[in-house]
Amino acid sequence: MKSMSRLKPAGAIALVAVLSFAAGSFAQGRYPEIVRAENALNGALNDLQHARHIFGGHRDHAVGLINQAIGELEAGKQFAASHGY
Repeated sequence: MKSMSRLKPAGAIALVAVLSFAAGSFAQGRYPEIVRAENALNGALNDLQHARHIFGGHRDHAVGLINQAIGELEAGKQFAASHGY
């Protein structure tokens, strides 16, 4: 029975991964410019997170703004989808 209990969480993780991929593919088709912008922001975020901490807090502030921008794009996609766009 131990193997069955381990399979359930693994199955749930696999399901989430499949659904996330499907949602991403759907969004890519409907809102390709927004998805490209999100990808660019995620790339910038990654670069900033690996940058040195020598910018007097400005790097951290930029990280926060990028996260805010990503959140706005996600909210915009949800709004558009809920209004049939």
